[in-house]
Amino acid sequence: MSKTKKQSLPGGGGSVGGAEPMEILCYKPKDLVWAKMKGFAPWPAMIVEPPIELLSNAHKSNSKCVFFFGSRNFAWIESANLKPFEGPWKDQLSKLNKPASFRQAMEDITKHIDDPTEIDGIVSKSTGIRSQPTEADFDKIRDGFNTEDENTIDTHANNLDNNGEIHSDIEGAIGGVVTVTKTPVKRVPKAKASTAPSTKSKSTISKAATKRRVSQTPATAKRRRNDNTPPHITNDYIEEHASPRRRIITEALAHIGGHASPPRRNNNSIALLERPHVRVPETQTIDMSTRSQTLAERDIVPSDLTFGFLGLGIMGSTIVKDLICTGHKVVVWNRTMSKCEPFREAGADVKDTPEDVVNAADIIFCCVSDPKASKDLVFGNCGVLRADLCNKAYVEMSTIDPETSQDIAEGITQSNGRYLEVQIHGTREEAENGMLIILAGGDRTVFDECQSCFKTIAKNTFFLGADVGNACKVNLILQTILGVSLVGLSEALALADRFSISLKDILDIFQLTSMKSDLLLAKGREMAKGDFNPQQPLSHMQKDLRLVLSMAENLDQSMPVTSITNEVFKHTKRLGYSEHDSSAVFGSYRLVFPNEV
Repeated sequence: MSKTKKQSLPGGGGSVGGAEPMEILCYKPKDLVWAKMKGFAPWPAMIVEPPIELLSNAHKSNSKCVFFFGSRNFAWIESANLKPFEGPWKDQLSKLNKPASFRQAMEDITKHIDDPTEIDGIVSKSTGIRSQPTEADFDKIRDGFNTEDENTIDTHANNLDNNGEIHSDIEGAIGGVVTVTKTPVKRVPKAKASTAPSTKSKSTISKAATKRRVSQTPATAKRRRNDNTPPHITNDYIEEHASPRRRIITEALAHIGGHASPPRRNNNSIALLERPHVRVPETQTIDMSTRSQTLAERDIVPSDLTFGFLGLGIMGSTIVKDLICTGHKVVVWNRTMSKCEPFREAGADVKDTPEDVVNAADIIFCCVSDPKASKDLVFGNCGVLRADLCNKAYVEMSTIDPETSQDIAEGITQSNGRYLEVQIHGTREEAENGMLIILAGGDRTVFDECQSCFKTIAKNTFFLGADVGNACKVNLILQTILGVSLVGLSEALALADRFSISLKDILDIFQLTSMKSDLLLAKGREMAKGDFNPQQPLSHMQKDLRLVLSMAENLDQSMPVTSITNEVFKHTKRLGYSEHDSSAVFGSYRLVFPNEV
């Protein structure tokens, strides 16, 4: 028997001839079942009332809406692909499905059996929108009220027994059916301004008022006879007896428990909204008391110059820590000043503005998140160009595009400063161990003056010439290779997980092949564990891919694979993994990770 056959529901698949007499069951809400969706193994689920978002989705008449345990989302499943959860096949199905996500689903349904409070609350919250008024409810309420602008209806009363009465019966917490019974309302005309008594009867006044309203109605707005209208009902009859336009009083909806207009969600966002909550990674505090063994073994003689540093993010804070540990004099600034405190305690000088850092340092490093932030630090208020740059050097270490680097270089040199672009390739862990790759271009004298710093943080240093922009181009090309590789690795591991193959086994075999890569092995292990401690934030990787595509667009260079890779990273960002490590791109292929449940 094939594996696919084993993972199908016993007796399922809609086979009439092979079905047992009790195979066709009438499922009710809250029944626990095994649900088989095409392309997926049988999964523990519960029959529920469909959320309003699923009502518009195409489904067969014999389908039931189910709530999947573990992933906690909803779907339409045909009755032939449903089996009671408790049955002779339970042990068989439980043994065949061994991914971590399935085990979590089994734990989820077990907890629900013991205590249904949590799951029932989730289902009620998702399907509770059904208790809010629908379009049909609005139509019935609207047609049930027969009011003029001069009439007032007390919507808080159940029965109005004056000239007329309105009886409302709101039935069913399940269906939310509204039945409105109305009795004719005798209308009393308003008193005229004149004190002279009126000799016209009430019916004459009412008929005259109705005719005036009809005569003022444009021809295009008149009601047309419907094909199903009985022959003896004419358009003239409809127009003469038509009820005037009625106001919808919001308070009348209080009886059916909802707001005046139910919130609607785009069907395309359902999958996103039903995904598990993604935990934001905790902010890691810098530990100034530790030092890597690799860095301690290096013979580094610190420079006599004072180095300024703008930006204390994931990479910047690690670099500054290494410089302080090796005896360099450092002046720092960060937009969030609280991040500067550990460095102040370690001996660094903290300044209030980038301009102050430039005035206090000989060489200023900048390491921020994107091109816009880099330009703001240089050209903005209290920025670098506000200070006297004579005999000063500016080193741009942010991952930016060549055009931005050239703009900054022009601004620095026109202010009598020297400019060097430095692109750092590597992760936070590599920075802590002084194992980064340095790609530099621009002023050679600045490159030579920074050698003690480069020797501290990097294992290899490359000077790519005096042309500004070359280092940026090379770094973005390397980032393209990394981004495409991470997406390919994610897809492969997701496929292995779908086959219930151990991801650890896959990575162990991968390590023995000629394709092995220390970086991909490390990222693969993070994907397998669901541990995305940020070494290089996913949002930064997506930003680099965007810069690559913009650079290629200027050259009319086709990059279809990179474009698709960028879309995968963008989608993963929308799922909530923006601040996680770039290996979290695996999150776009897998619903639940061990550390999210």
